[in-house]
Amino acid sequence: MSPADIRWMRFSLATLWLATGIVTLFLYPKEESYTLLARAGFFGTFADVALYGGALADMALGVMTLSVRRKWLWALQAFLIILYTLVITIRLPEFWIHPFGPILKNLPIFALLWLLYKNDEERV
Repeated sequence: MSPADIRWMRFSLATLWLATGIVTLFLYPKEESYTLLARAGFFGTFADVALYGGALADMALGVMTLSVRRKWLWALQAFLIILYTLVITIRLPEFWIHPFGPILKNLPIFALLWLLYKNDEERV
């Protein structure tokens, strides 16, 4: 894999994480976020931590994806996606058959993370 390929993969992944955090914090209606969180079993302070902590964590992962290149970062991202996916699978299983595929999109993201993990030793 060329250094340009890896840079493009990192940029696209960072954009996903950063955009998710920005949309969550500033664009998506908070009431709707709290409704989804309540359906997933998150209430009160725990919902606040999940909403704001999750958005900030997503943005931090985006920044780190652009600036840090370590295998642990790709593994951490995969772990977080697995955690999100498990919660959604248990509490909001209808998202598996949503026409926009919000959970199914995790599969190509895992493939991207695997490629970044495998090619971590290359210099970009």
